[in-house]
Amino acid sequence: MAYAYSVVSPPNMARQFEEMEAAASNNTSNKDLIYPEIEEESLQFILDNCESSIFKYTKFLQGSGLIDLDVTSLSQINRKLFLKQLAVDLCTYEQRILFRTQYILRRRLRDMKSGELRGLSIFNGFFRFFKK
Repeated sequence: MAYAYSVVSPPNMARQFEEMEAAASNNTSNKDLIYPEIEEESLQFILDNCESSIFKYTKFLQGSGLIDLDVTSLSQINRKLFLKQLAVDLCTYEQRILFRTQYILRRRLRDMKSGELRGLSIFNGFFRFFKK
């Protein structure tokens, strides 16, 4: 999320840019950065990248074809074919993760646009105010 914040942050947030970069590169203990003013744009950026990756995985999987190998007889399987199957399986699992992420992001963005999370962000602002 910190990386997405840094990508979509406008020039007027230059003072927070170092904080975002430190969080994105894991060089800080404060990894829970929240910038409500650019959160929606950040989530949209992540969603766009997920959808782009899903398209690429789908294209790869369609091009490679589905291979069903009998893994119990590894000694009889051509090594190259076996490695291709491993790549297809890995891409399939990663694609599932991206589909789940896409679902979560779309739902969160829909909730943000409908205003359901506005009360939560106000509550978080008060919490941070009293935390200091």
